[in-house]
Amino acid sequence: MTYTFKLARRLASNHRLASLVLLAALGACGGSSPTGSDSTPPPVTATSGWLTVQLATPNSDDGAVQFAVSGPGVDSIRTVSPYSGHAMVAVSGSGHLVVTGSIASGVVARVWVRDVSKASQVTASVRAAAVRNTYGLQDVSAYRALVVR
Repeated sequence: MTYTFKLARRLASNHRLASLVLLAALGACGGSSPTGSDSTPPPVTATSGWLTVQLATPNSDDGAVQFAVSGPGVDSIRTVSPYSGHAMVAVSGSGHLVVTGSIASGVVARVWVRDVSKASQVTASVRAAAVRNTYGLQDVSAYRALVVR
């Protein structure tokens, strides 16, 4: 036997051994292993925050507007300056808000939600509106309320 033949045989057996060790290491990196890859994505963490309620009114003499707000994770509602008003949120994630003052189109309130990624599921609607000095009811069919992030 020549030296070259012995060397080739030794290298071939080491190659098989290295292949088996590599295959065993890859097998240990399976999905159930703490070091293996897991196909399950990490859980998405909800981010709480404020959403804005915008009003579009066809009238320039509104003195009070009542809103209904609902959606997942609605926690609290408050008016924004220069308006005042009162709000109530029920346990079920829906609430009511009355905004008072010289009301014009634009931002009238803010809604605190537990997950701002679900902002598209939070809705607001105008239930009633009153004239500023006489408190006569307005027709609310042309009013629009929109919740934006």
